[in-house]
Amino acid sequence: MQEETQIPSVQEFLTILDLTYDVAQALKGKKTADPRRPACQQLATKLYMHAASIYWLSQGTKAPVPNALATGTDFFDFPSVAVLTRAVLETYLNLFEVFFEPITEDEREFRYQMWLLSGFAVREMHIPKDPSMAAEFARSQSEIEEIRAKLSATRKFKSSSEAEQKRLLKGKKAPRKWSAVAKSAGFGEKTSRMMYAYYSGYAHADGLSGAQIVSAPTPQQQLGFIDLHMHTCMMVLSKMIIDYGNAFPESKRACDAKPDTFFRAQVWAEVTSRLQ
Repeated sequence: MQEETQIPSVQEFLTILDLTYDVAQALKGKKTADPRRPACQQLATKLYMHAASIYWLSQGTKAPVPNALATGTDFFDFPSVAVLTRAVLETYLNLFEVFFEPITEDEREFRYQMWLLSGFAVREMHIPKDPSMAAEFARSQSEIEEIRAKLSATRKFKSSSEAEQKRLLKGKKAPRKWSAVAKSAGFGEKTSRMMYAYYSGYAHADGLSGAQIVSAPTPQQQLGFIDLHMHTCMMVLSKMIIDYGNAFPESKRACDAKPDTFFRAQVWAEVTSRLQ
């Protein structure tokens, strides 16, 4: 298997991934008056972990089963790489929409509190029966109510209808099309729709994903799909690198420390912006 892992784009992928780590870690431990920055780091870490896992999957998967086969099975798990690529794309679009898209400060705070509430409100669906969990549940509820209070204080929330406010306080809002977010982030609108639909198909197990799995039984064919997904990831990672460099001086210094890699990221970002 080791001889078959020569994916054309793997070294460039690792180079871009390395700079992705650097620009995000440049902010680690830095004091800030903005409570949103640590949350921005959380999404950046999530994106990096997904992309790093894509690299390891590109090295091949070996399982000791089925027992009927003496050597088990080994393959290149390109369907899982596709699912992770969707996660990379979606994480970046969330990161851009909440933290980097050019908007007013009030809109930024509204989006940030909605992003928090949409996740933390899930905890309210589970009321523990164990008395020993009561104090922890109460603390969780207090945190959620604090988020709601901050959300309610924004002009964006106050300008919403009463019915919409009720939905917002439940952590729900009218969904924004991902293609619109991608367009604002500099992706070609048509291309981003196709990409998102394609990768969502792997996450939701549509017919095309099944057909492609069947059509790629050899290592070379499986690696071909992984190479494709790595190209998509490099576009996304490069956009994140540019965003971080533009937003944070510490991250810009990390980019300047590796000018050749930063130039490659700029090229990928420019190619992405020129897609239809």
